[in-house]
Amino acid sequence: MAAVRGKPVKPHPAVTALLLLLVVGVLSLFPIALYANAMEMADGYRASHGQAGTPGNAMIDSAVDGKGGQVCRGVFTPDGGAAVEVRIEVDGECEEGQEVEARLMEGRSSMFTGYGEPRAWAAGADDWAGYLPLVVLFGLLSLPLVLLAVAVVVKLAKLVFLPREAPKA
Repeated sequence: MAAVRGKPVKPHPAVTALLLLLVVGVLSLFPIALYANAMEMADGYRASHGQAGTPGNAMIDSAVDGKGGQVCRGVFTPDGGAAVEVRIEVDGECEEGQEVEARLMEGRSSMFTGYGEPRAWAAGADDWAGYLPLVVLFGLLSLPLVLLAVAVVVKLAKLVFLPREAPKA
């Protein structure tokens, strides 16, 4: 937008509203990502410490070295239940054919990849700690939306609760 003789030109209100809506839309994704990662971290911690999940045994069928470490997959059999194909988190490295006592945590539906997958967590598995940097990152990235919400609430509260001056005659 060009300035005419030193006066800045204001953008059209529709453009301002569209840009604000776009920024709020992008910022609203961060709390969703924060929730997904925090729940995955909490589920992993609780299951690996025996506080949650369905108890049973997990048999590792495959162990593949990936970018973020080793990925173990296999079959989890709950005590007295039917077997389920799952990703298995163990303490340290896993080997094909290894059997561990574990707890199954059902995945949570999420717009992010991999969070809906059920996982079996062996006692002492610490892979849940890998979510901590993401929780911190998305927590910090969620702050602008929180500050924006607080600013809107304060502005609305001032409009509602503060007395207005009567027009002077």
